[in-house]
Amino acid sequence: MCEHHAAEAKLVDVSKMDRRLLLRGLAAGTLVLVSGCATNAETGRSQLILIDEAQLQQASLSAWSQMRQQTRTWNNAAAQRRLETVGRRVVNAAGRGNQNWEFVLFDSPEKNAFVLPGGQVGFYRGLYEISERDDWMATVLGHEVGHVTGRHAAERYSREAATQTALQVAGAQINSQLAMAALGLGAQVGLSLPFSREQESEADILGLNYMQRAGYDPRQAIPFWQRMQSGGGARGPEFLSTHPDPDNRIERLRNYINQQGWGPV
Repeated sequence: MCEHHAAEAKLVDVSKMDRRLLLRGLAAGTLVLVSGCATNAETGRSQLILIDEAQLQQASLSAWSQMRQQTRTWNNAAAQRRLETVGRRVVNAAGRGNQNWEFVLFDSPEKNAFVLPGGQVGFYRGLYEISERDDWMATVLGHEVGHVTGRHAAERYSREAATQTALQVAGAQINSQLAMAALGLGAQVGLSLPFSREQESEADILGLNYMQRAGYDPRQAIPFWQRMQSGGGARGPEFLSTHPDPDNRIERLRNYINQQGWGPV
């Protein structure tokens, strides 16, 4: 992926450019970040990154503000304390304890959760209510933190921008749409950019590592995903809509847990 884009593009330093110019260049097939290909220390995988971290953080704040305005929060003090307790342990285990994190419960029956690169975590009441064990909540939070450490939003933004060469970028509006969709909020802005199954699988494995380091039982990821698989009806929970096949996911997690000596499961 990285080599392909570098071969076709003019090498420039986009760290000094604003995102509007960046996307215009990408639409014309002329720009790529010199240091756009980097190996992620958490995953060991090379990634194409075409957005500055500060820009992504700003987009996170804008997206979070929009979500807070559109979705009612669940005012449950005990549930909030529990979410923050589990969340803090997981982010500390991931080595991200020095980052500002915000955990919010949304009052919605959806079995869903999301994270933004700036450390904003949305956890829906429907998912909370079936998370009967802290280990189950840690499974979700570990997965979501894995998206942050895996730099999946930045990678998703970069992949989409680099491949939309036919897109006529019309200034900041399209730029904002693409950035917010890359953050996982595409339904609100008219674009849909789900995490790839590769990224979802990566977040699963990272999440197991983080929950185990945090003192939670990674074996509990198996009954959690089984509960999610069985409890969503024919369509399945929204949280699973772009994820790997549930049976394949459970088998892969089972194998990893046993390989790490955390089993047997």
